[in-house]
Amino acid sequence: MIDEDDVRRLLGSAFDARARQSVPDDAAPPPPRFAGPTQGADAHGHRRRVVRWLAPAAAAAAVVAVVVAVPALTGDNSHERPNNAAGTSAPAVHTSAPAPGDAVRVSAGNPSGRAYGIAMPVVAYFSQRITNARAFSAATSVTVNGKPVHGAWYFERSPKGPGPIEGHLRLRTYWPAQAKVHVAVAARGRPAGPGLHFANNFTFDFATGPQTLATVDAARHLLTVTTDGKPIGEYPVSLGTKRTPTASGVKVIMAKGSPVCMSGPGYRECGVQYTQRLTDTGEYLHAAPWNTANIKAGIDSSNGCTNLLKGDARRLYRELQVGDPVLYPNATGPLMTMSEGYGDWDVPWKVWRTGGLVPTR
Repeated sequence: MIDEDDVRRLLGSAFDARARQSVPDDAAPPPPRFAGPTQGADAHGHRRRVVRWLAPAAAAAAVVAVVVAVPALTGDNSHERPNNAAGTSAPAVHTSAPAPGDAVRVSAGNPSGRAYGIAMPVVAYFSQRITNARAFSAATSVTVNGKPVHGAWYFERSPKGPGPIEGHLRLRTYWPAQAKVHVAVAARGRPAGPGLHFANNFTFDFATGPQTLATVDAARHLLTVTTDGKPIGEYPVSLGTKRTPTASGVKVIMAKGSPVCMSGPGYRECGVQYTQRLTDTGEYLHAAPWNTANIKAGIDSSNGCTNLLKGDARRLYRELQVGDPVLYPNATGPLMTMSEGYGDWDVPWKVWRTGGLVPTR
């Protein structure tokens, strides 16, 4: 007869061996999608490749199988009920292991518990291609300063995430300024499509900063910034040429990094300072000391980025934060899209509420 302590020791040894096989000692953790530095980014149309870390997912699956096996060995037949942060009842979790491949894990696209700008979407990655998000949407609750608000999910393919699909959550308008936001999805055990169910709940907390808006007027070649309705500065810019125009619409600062290398047809510039990424395809706010004459003269000569005088770029780097919106109402390029980054605010609310790639209604 094996006692309970022996079982724990055996399971601990098995899990340790399995985890070490799955994740080598010299492996580096994958970076957050957009919240970290962007060293070595190709800033003009060349997408970076991100390694999909499948080994940690395999190790996590091993943990699930081990934990599920414990009640059968120890005689504990109790059923675990998940902690439901949304405040709604959630189904009990079955103690039998799910069939291989049918469990969908949900993970956050950016670090929880940080401060972001008012346009920051909540990003969730899904380990498998879900086909139905109605239950996921229904299990979602959002509060701002403790009061319920109505948000909606929109899904798209995810070429950079740890899975094939990602969902973005936002309100109809920007988040309130200087607020605390709590998102809870009691998804565990709920259906994700035929033969699929969600393996875990999802929570995300963040705070918003002031209501900071940056607007780039392509006709005047001028970037203006307001904070809580008060103007705080105007800065001359040089935008993209006719051959490489700057995208129009609402963009969101995705990451900050300084310095970075930028390259395009016929050039490569390293050590670019005070960079704030706006798109996956390479648009930034950044200092461009090599382009000072064109910036002052209002001549568009960039490869799509918003070129700034060095002192202005330094000041904006301090004043703006990840998640702040940058508006391009009259830029000459095509409209910003979801596939290019945080194009969330360029999708009409009526369309957003349908769920995009995966139906939510």
